[in-house]
Amino acid sequence: MGKIAATILGAIIGGFAAVAAIVYWFGWGLAGNGQSAHIDPTRADYVDLLLTVATIFLGAVGLAVTVGALVIGLVALKTLREIKDEAASEAKDAAAGKINETMEAELEPNVKAKVQDALPAALQAALLNDELGHKILSEMAQRGELDEVLERVAMRMQGGGPEPDPDAAEQYADEEGD
Repeated sequence: MGKIAATILGAIIGGFAAVAAIVYWFGWGLAGNGQSAHIDPTRADYVDLLLTVATIFLGAVGLAVTVGALVIGLVALKTLREIKDEAASEAKDAAAGKINETMEAELEPNVKAKVQDALPAALQAALLNDELGHKILSEMAQRGELDEVLERVAMRMQGGGPEPDPDAAEQYADEEGD
């Protein structure tokens, strides 16, 4: 409310300043050639002055209203843009939540079941492929994942029999030590 009062007061002051400038510019307050300084003004002079003041005042008020409307419009546009962005963000979050819920409830169990059904056959087929099986075993050997398995195979080949149980070997070592 204070901004509106300041705008109206500014329009009034601006109107008076404009009237003073016009009076000075047209020379209405100065004496001319052979004219006395204080002549009796005619009725037309008052009407001209009042119409000029009213025109300037109405122009200033119109300008103030126009500027106010532009400011209100810009604020409304910014507010609507923020509301639109917030609504889009909320809709995106809600859609993502619904998609995740649907995937967990409906798709994940079906996918797990199908993977469990298809995986053993697919692994066996992949390992039977000489090129792919060799590549997989080579990578596992390079990473050291087959070291323990290769040690057990080497022990079997050297010993010629079944592989001893590691727990049983500890039991036999304890009995021989007694």
